[in-house]
Amino acid sequence: MIDTNPMIYVVDDDKAVTESITWLLDSIGLEAFAYNSPRQFLEDFELHEGPVCIVLDVRMPEISGLELAEKIMEQRQDACLVFLSAHGDVPTAVRGIKAGAVDFLQKPFDPQIFLDTINSLLRLANERYPLREKELARKKALEMLSPRERETFELLIKGQSSKEIGRSFKISPKTVDIHRANILRKVGVATQRDLIHQYQI
Repeated sequence: MIDTNPMIYVVDDDKAVTESITWLLDSIGLEAFAYNSPRQFLEDFELHEGPVCIVLDVRMPEISGLELAEKIMEQRQDACLVFLSAHGDVPTAVRGIKAGAVDFLQKPFDPQIFLDTINSLLRLANERYPLREKELARKKALEMLSPRERETFELLIKGQSSKEIGRSFKISPKTVDIHRANILRKVGVATQRDLIHQYQI
């Protein structure tokens, strides 16, 4: 079940900024958790599950926003980031996008543009998170399979038949059927259609 309201984090060393942003989000019924310490945020973020949007300041004394973004993306490729900066030049913006940001807003920002950006990020977070869950489930399933079963699994979730897979591996369709039965049993699904639905990215 996907949370329709992803968690929103605001990370900025300026307390006045985090307070104004959380107040603005609260005004449209969105709760946000503010952090003035990037290190404290990282500690708490490790415990977070579910879709997530993060508002980051670019320049902070402990860890820069760009460095923080890289650490976030190492943990969660599905995280949706937006950078805020009072020093928003083009090179910084480009680095921010490369670090994983979806958008980049310069302070002082227009409140409505900011809210529109956050709403877009919320929708994107809800799209990305199920894909992450499927990828994690797929990796877990592969760990239970033998090398040949893993190869067969990858073709099964693409919808290939036993005959097609047999041609690829130069083995009989009956042998593929045995691999298929073992795969379905190990991952706990009844049919190839269920396998595709559960594990195809």
